[in-house]
Amino acid sequence: MKYSEKVKKASTILKAIAGLSDDQSISIVYKGDTYRVKAYKSYDDKLSYSVWSVYGGMNVSKVGKTSMVLYSYDMMKQRTNYRMSLLDCSLLPE
Repeated sequence: MKYSEKVKKASTILKAIAGLSDDQSISIVYKGDTYRVKAYKSYDDKLSYSVWSVYGGMNVSKVGKTSMVLYSYDMMKQRTNYRMSLLDCSLLPE
């Protein structure tokens, strides 16, 4: 699949995430599991995102054209990164 085709396929999820305002969220399915993408105002009044499942959540450091980069810290201050492909995501109706 060409990169331009990947960008086009991921555009619906990307538009839904970009359309969120403070305290709004959307539900997505990623590799068979349901997640909630939430938008919130951070300390400097910028809009930030987090991704939540039943077990916990991760913050979003970057939303790209085809993926999101997630991170979290454990109690020993070790950072964990994960790249979530938007190509494997689909929107759930609200």
